[in-house]
Amino acid sequence: MSFRVCPSCYSIRVYPYMGFMVGQQYECQDCGDRIVLPIEFEKEEDYRAFRKEMLGDDGTEEE
Repeated sequence: MSFRVCPSCYSIRVYPYMGFMVGQQYECQDCGDRIVLPIEFEKEEDYRAFRKEMLGDDGTEEE
């Protein structure tokens, strides 16, 4: 399973926005940024390690 991650807030709540025929765009549901190139990870462990390095947390989302 692949993870798309917002480069602004590191959230995994990144979804297709529009333009898939002329260029992909994504939108982060947490910060609202529109993204052309999200960060992608193949494994959840890689994402958690990245998030821990960038934010100093364990990668779990608080609700």
